[in-house]
Amino acid sequence: MAVPEFDSRPGKFLSADLRDFLRDFAAFAGRKGIGAAILVAFGAVLEGLSLLLLVPLLGIVIGSGLPSGHLAGAMAPVFGLFHVASPIGQLTLLLAIFGVLMTLRAVVLARRDVAVARLQTGFIEAQRLRIVESLAAAPWEQIVRLRHARITQLMSGDIQRIGASAFLLLRCIVALATLLVQCLLVFLLAPLLAAFALSFLTVAVIVFLPVVRRASVFGATIADANLSLLDSTAQFLGGLKLAVSQNLQSRFVTQFRRDLNELTERQIGFIRQHTNRREIFSMTTAMAGGLLVLAGFGLFAIAPATLITLLLIVARMGGPAGQIQQSAVQLAQSLPVYGQVKVLVNELAALPHTAVTAADASALPEGPIALENVSFGYPGGEAVSCGVSGIDLTLAPGECVGITGPSGAGKTTLADLLVGLFPPDRGRIAVGGQLLDGATLAAWRDRVSYVAQDPFLFHDTIRRNLMWAANPANEREIWDALAVAGADEAVRNMALGLDTMAGERGTLMSGGERQRIALARAVLRKPRLLVLDEATGAIDIAAERGILTRLRALMPSPTIVIIAHRTESLALCDRVLRMEAGRIAGMARD
Repeated sequence: MAVPEFDSRPGKFLSADLRDFLRDFAAFAGRKGIGAAILVAFGAVLEGLSLLLLVPLLGIVIGSGLPSGHLAGAMAPVFGLFHVASPIGQLTLLLAIFGVLMTLRAVVLARRDVAVARLQTGFIEAQRLRIVESLAAAPWEQIVRLRHARITQLMSGDIQRIGASAFLLLRCIVALATLLVQCLLVFLLAPLLAAFALSFLTVAVIVFLPVVRRASVFGATIADANLSLLDSTAQFLGGLKLAVSQNLQSRFVTQFRRDLNELTERQIGFIRQHTNRREIFSMTTAMAGGLLVLAGFGLFAIAPATLITLLLIVARMGGPAGQIQQSAVQLAQSLPVYGQVKVLVNELAALPHTAVTAADASALPEGPIALENVSFGYPGGEAVSCGVSGIDLTLAPGECVGITGPSGAGKTTLADLLVGLFPPDRGRIAVGGQLLDGATLAAWRDRVSYVAQDPFLFHDTIRRNLMWAANPANEREIWDALAVAGADEAVRNMALGLDTMAGERGTLMSGGERQRIALARAVLRKPRLLVLDEATGAIDIAAERGILTRLRALMPSPTIVIIAHRTESLALCDRVLRMEAGRIAGMARD
């Protein structure tokens, strides 16, 4: 994936991503977000009140008495209400109030953290689900064009970065609420000093903005580099057997090391710059706090209790200010990933979609499968070599039809059309006289089993691999299906039986075993159409004949389409068609 184009004007790309992110997050949060915001504000106010209460506490402890002004006026009715006039009585009451505030604050913060965590995790899962739903509803002819590494990266590392973005945004909001309350306390205690502090914060924000913009550009670069590394890894794993057999794996390692070193250097360079600026920010904040206290003591003659409280507040302001600074940089670095997710979702949303709903069996009439003058060509390919043209074919219920012909003749394309993976460019496909689209197509796919030459198995148990295509299925049905595929004895002899792991894509099993398990899975679906695309090529001829005989004996009897090159695989077919250059050239035999 290419790095997104950036507007050269300061902050334009960041503001666009941030605007989308905030809008989507707010739409997701809804009432839960309002509740969390109330808890955040309440927690910040409680912390502010507890800090403000330190002024009279310190005044009594150090013997300077209650400070003058609004605070003294607010405390006098409280002391009068409880009839306390002595310093020890006032101190006891203040400590009790302070304890209540701190307890209440702890409860509120606990609830706040849970609410924030729910928002973060919920937002991550909502984004992941949105991508999966978009992929599931997209037409197959568009899905095959997608770069798998792109989807994998978005669904794994990038989704986690989006979750981190949500966390950073929420942390910024919490820190900002805390900082605003602390600034308000400084204004209440010393308005002139607060004006000085606000001026310092304004200058710091202006100086800090270029760092945020650079973090955004760096984040896009890292996202692209990670995608390239993931793509290289996926391609290497896919061709690992070939690479090892020809001793070519060292070439991959060399290129991977070069790309990884470049990525590492970029990351270290950015971290070094960010760390240096953070150190400068911390030192500047400390100096500003010292100047603030010095000015309060030397120029404004602030009371000791108030001055100590101001010093404590200013010292505590460094925490949320630092969190905002750090979170803003990390958020800017993560936001380009959200932009990439939006691009993918928008691409998928622009495609014509099919509703992912439960199929209605009543929408599928009984009767033959008919292809009338059907043509289909892959985009960018010649129709003769990459598709089919002018196909007229009728498959009767329960019929077994073989299809043979040279590679590239259109056999697999015809099978894809039969199962409804692609709509024809011209002509029509009907089942029982009803056009294969809409509700009929959804119901049809529920009654189709497709077994390819290199069947896909999950890295899971044999049982789970079988149940994936037919759930629920009882134990007897599973073993009956395995018996049809000639796999029951082999599975019983395995140490864990049905709970034996198949390995990634079935790599812990032989080619013949993979094909037998895939055949059993297809049988479990009780299909109306069973398509076998070189599905028994790894099985010896005698065993293959037994499997095909049992398939033909299934009740109810499915329509079976067998695509094969070897004559023995087609021996039990009712008729065998030969394809050449995307057309049915005639009958291979009657």
